[in-house]
Amino acid sequence: MEQLVFEFIIILPISLCIGIVAALTGISGGAFKTPLLIILFLLPAEVASAVSLLSAVFVSVVGTLAYYRHNPDQVNFRIGLFLVIATLPGTSVGIFLRTIFADAHILRSIFGIVLFPIALKMMMSLPIENDALCDEEKIVRISQLSLMKIIMIIFAAFLAGILAGLLGLGGGTLIVPALCIILNFPILAAAATSMFTMIFTTSVGSLINYIAFIQTDNLIVFLYYGLVMGTGMVTGGFIGPKYANRVDGLMLQRLFGFILIFALVKMMSLGQLWFNPEGSSFLLATIGDSIIWLLIGIPLLMVSFYRIRKRRKKPANDFEIPYIE
Repeated sequence: MEQLVFEFIIILPISLCIGIVAALTGISGGAFKTPLLIILFLLPAEVASAVSLLSAVFVSVVGTLAYYRHNPDQVNFRIGLFLVIATLPGTSVGIFLRTIFADAHILRSIFGIVLFPIALKMMMSLPIENDALCDEEKIVRISQLSLMKIIMIIFAAFLAGILAGLLGLGGGTLIVPALCIILNFPILAAAATSMFTMIFTTSVGSLINYIAFIQTDNLIVFLYYGLVMGTGMVTGGFIGPKYANRVDGLMLQRLFGFILIFALVKMMSLGQLWFNPEGSSFLLATIGDSIIWLLIGIPLLMVSFYRIRKRRKKPANDFEIPYIE
């Protein structure tokens, strides 16, 4: 009993912090939760991934409600449901790939290479003149989209579903930048819509995991840690959207790109390849991932801040074209 109380005390503040960041950026936080569960509580990787996905159900529901309460226009339900149609089949494909590939490192590397330019684009974003978050002019409707944009956003949502099924992620790491880059969503609207979309991907993934664990000893572990972590995520899901409008949208984009780099480094297992090739220590591999993340992310942040500072020194008539077209 004392151990359960001790674990609860540890998990709650950690999941609270992750929940705030997840709600602000529109991601599930799986890239951070899964390693922590493995290192601190010695959970098997498969169980830790499932627990992470289950806890994301809570933050996605609460985050969506909180965003809608503070500003209904930030959650684009029509676009969100449109994305779900493509995301759920992708989740099924991801789960299928996870079952037929004993080592999915090649697939992880492909995803990492494809997503890195997206992280770079988010981090290198520049201010957009007269950008009003969730303006009436920025509310995107499906009927307004060109055929090419529809194809691109469906493909992005399908890939997000594959990530969810294959790696236990919520899919926000791909949905948020897709909404920003393809559909010109402001970062807060993209995060809010991503939260809504994740309700479906995380729920379906958690149901599948529950069915897989129902005949094993892992079921109790899955439910206990998922519910405890979900408790902290719920609180974070309320807090994040409450203060989202007070945070600079450009800063959120850079924060998302910075976090996405860690997710990609973890996805590609770079820390294990460079610091622990034999795979004997998950802790050492995670430390390696963190070092690589900081070595890549911090210089990019410095360049990003330099570009913004340089931009602010330019005359108004020299204002550059924004990164989102």
